Amino acid sequence: MKLYEYEAKKLFEEAGIPIPQGALAASPEEVRSIAERLGGPVVLKPQTLSKQRGKAGLIGFADSPPEAEEFSRSLFSRKHEDEPIEHILVEEKVALKGELFVGLAVDYKESRPVLLLSPQGGVEIETLAKEQPGLVKKWPITVSRGLSEKDALSLAEYIRQERPGAPADRVTELQRLLLSFYTLFKKMDCELAEINPLGIREDFSLIALDGAMVMDDEAQFRHTELVRPRAQSEEAFKRDQGFKNKGWTYIQMEGDIGILSSGAGITMAILDLIHLKGGKAANFLDTAQMNRQGIFEAFQIFHNSPHLKCLLINIFAGLNRCDDLAEGIKDYLSAYQPPFPIVVRMVGNREKEGREVLNSIGIQPIASLEESVDGAISAAEAWK
Repeated sequence: MKLYEYEAKKLFEEAGIPIPQGALAASPEEVRSIAERLGGPVVLKPQTLSKQRGKAGLIGFADSPPEAEEFSRSLFSRKHEDEPIEHILVEEKVALKGELFVGLAVDYKESRPVLLLSPQGGVEIETLAKEQPGLVKKWPITVSRGLSEKDALSLAEYIRQERPGAPADRVTELQRLLLSFYTLFKKMDCELAEINPLGIREDFSLIALDGAMVMDDEAQFRHTELVRPRAQSEEAFKRDQGFKNKGWTYIQMEGDIGILSSGAGITMAILDLIHLKGGKAANFLDTAQMNRQGIFEAFQIFHNSPHLKCLLINIFAGLNRCDDLAEGIKDYLSAYQPPFPIVVRMVGNREKEGREVLNSIGIQPIASLEESVDGAISAAEAWK
């Protein structure tokens, strides 16, 4: 789960990492009020999850509150990569003599975090690492040991060598910042965290001018205060939270064949087959383990799905039972008239009993995965 910049900076501040003075605004009037309170030149930063706001011309500077308000009006009417701008972070403009890059990421190949540090900030670190690898220090971290004070001091000394002139106490300041940053990374179950740029003021003190954090989705239950709509409507957010509470995964696409399946691997195989055979998936719901009531509720999601011309149901029963799931389909058809044809592939635990239930309501289940996909594509093409 990506965090907005203002959320990341709030966590930085709580961890003792300096950030600029500022506040979040939801209207041009609020922008002006915050600029008046700050009492000097300000930076306006739209809060979006998409990166490269600067390249898109979305980050602006203002020398006065009226100028800040006027510029913000143009921002609130825009989108960034289809994400509407609804909030702007208004911060003091900070005078700098240099910028650094600090990042932490999980190296999944090595199964451990790696700290990235560069004397050049405000750049695309991937490009810098390729073109000038000597300017990016990579420091693998052993999880059981963590980032030690000695490690952090070595990294801070590296920056001092690359940017000479900083007094000794500023080296200690960077050491403390790196330790705090790693502690925060671990505490928030992050997959990625960046301070870019980490600004160097005229007196060599440090300040986090921008921040990014990506938390492991599986750890959201430990950070419920941060779980909120992310570049989506409130309705879509509540829907997705409902799916997560049930252990379901729902993905919306642009085709006309709905997929109700159990198990991520086989669901992906179905998507590939539909694509290879010339069909297009409209959405899919990975139900993991399903029961009679669950499949009835899942049907209701598809029932109201626009542009759906066929629903392909894949039942591969292991711990769950074919007959129980078939009863859920029967319940749905007893309560609703489906607005699209239904194709059912059924194999597994109590398959014979499940087929008998489906046959009793006029559905002939298919055992072959490819045949079921062919049937769904044909049904979608024939549907008017």
